[in-house]
Amino acid sequence: MSVRKLVFAAVAASLLFPLVPGVPTFWITLCNYIGLFSLVAVGLVLLTGVGGMTSFGQAAFVGFGAYTTAVLTLYYGFSPWLTVFASLAVTGLLALLLGLVTVRLSGHYLPLGTLAWGIAIFFLLGNTTYLGRYDGLFGIPPLTIAGVPLTGSREAYFVIWVCLAGAMLLTLNLLNSRAGRAIRALREGTQAAESCGVNTARAKLVVFVYAALLAALSGWLYAHIQRAISPGTFSIGAGIEYLLMAVIGGVGHVAGAVLGAAVVTILEDILQDVLPALLGSTGPYEIIVFGILLVVILQTAPTGLSPLLARLLPARQDPPPPAPAPALPQRPKSARGAPLLELQSVRKAFG
Repeated sequence: MSVRKLVFAAVAASLLFPLVPGVPTFWITLCNYIGLFSLVAVGLVLLTGVGGMTSFGQAAFVGFGAYTTAVLTLYYGFSPWLTVFASLAVTGLLALLLGLVTVRLSGHYLPLGTLAWGIAIFFLLGNTTYLGRYDGLFGIPPLTIAGVPLTGSREAYFVIWVCLAGAMLLTLNLLNSRAGRAIRALREGTQAAESCGVNTARAKLVVFVYAALLAALSGWLYAHIQRAISPGTFSIGAGIEYLLMAVIGGVGHVAGAVLGAAVVTILEDILQDVLPALLGSTGPYEIIVFGILLVVILQTAPTGLSPLLARLLPARQDPPPPAPAPALPQRPKSARGAPLLELQSVRKAFG
């Protein structure tokens, strides 16, 4: 079984997880965050691992989706289910405008560009009175199904993981399409892709906007499940953490997004309890551990944990080769001196 099938089986089986009696609510909440983070990491796998564009600003797109639905539901009374389209539309438009400038950059200028506007958007959200400044917005209405509000972790769990499963299937279908093959060609360089007729500028913009839309979907879910948002959740630190999830899981593998999000989320929760007790003081010490972990993974498994896990699984049995085909009958040979090929009115035009 491949890692992709294993992760998809785990995602499908996870839909039954909240139905198991005796499962603590804390575990359900932790899985909810894994699902939300995985949505963003799937977009980063497509953007960074497949498209070859490193981005530190995905948290800003999560914020666009969250703030759009918060404003529409709090100030204008829209239904949360309707604001998902508005969140995607607003984020897609802003990603298009930012992408027209950002994706033209190359080398180290591209990640620096995403870092710059990620910081700028964080301070813009924090200094806008209409958006609650650094205190954020509170009292966001929850999602409802048949009039039943999804206020608990168990109720929201199914919505998150169904959205994640749909996003993973959509991403795999995109990668197997003609546009997906053009996106795969970007990683090896634009010159080779352009020589095959790929419009590299358009392909880069498509993958940039697509990754932003997945981040916006995560932000929309986060706003209605958490019911309170603030700029700190969408800071540049969160953007770096999203990228860390994609790299640890396997930046070139869609299934690695879920694996990386699970590893980072669970490990962060453990470290936040263990490290202060060991060191005798509080602080974000888990960042140090993540830095060391990233260096170790890049040295020992540069393609992430997903390919490493694949080597531990039983090898796939290939079907036996087909039986040799019988020899084809030979055509009668031409007479000696007879012409083999005749060309008439042949011309070649340049330009």
